[in-house]
Amino acid sequence: MFPLTTTKPGEKVHICSLSCSMEEAKRLRELGCVEGICAAIVSNQSNVILQVGETKLAINGNLARTILVKTT
Repeated sequence: MFPLTTTKPGEKVHICSLSCSMEEAKRLRELGCVEGICAAIVSNQSNVILQVGETKLAINGNLARTILVKTT
């Protein structure tokens, strides 16, 4: 597993762990970013744009470092 910030645009990843605060994890889960789901990296610059289903989430770098993923 590695942080979301180390991914490249176009990669498909599985969300493994949300190691952020409980409030942040709750909000991410409400938006569809849950453990076990497959997502695609749209952009990875200072922020990460993550596509989960039909939804694109902009995640700041600090929060993205706490989201652990593995490639599919």
